[in-house]
Amino acid sequence: LLVTSLKGLFGGSALLILASLIGIRFYIPLQSLPYVLTVGAFSIGFSIVLFLFALREIGAMKTGAIFSTSSLIGALFAFLILGESFTAIKAFFGVLVFIGVYLLSLE
Repeated sequence: LLVTSLKGLFGGSALLILASLIGIRFYIPLQSLPYVLTVGAFSIGFSIVLFLFALREIGAMKTGAIFSTSSLIGALFAFLILGESFTAIKAFFGVLVFIGVYLLSLE
């Protein structure tokens, strides 16, 4: 967990520096900073803790398969909430992901 925390700290810092060097400007009001850090710590931090726990409990293959559904779930929320397009190809590959996760769960 320490290595993951350090990786996030240094990776995030490097991305902030790189963004400022290439001219990407962003502004976070100082009073919003605690909220931004709290959301980041709980969303990213909690997902990493759960991922590491899953690696230990169910193994790398099953964890990787289940973790890969996160982009599919994100796409589903983008369709439902943001009105993104939903195409037959997205549906096809979404079904393939779920079939793969199901097959791995049979093991």
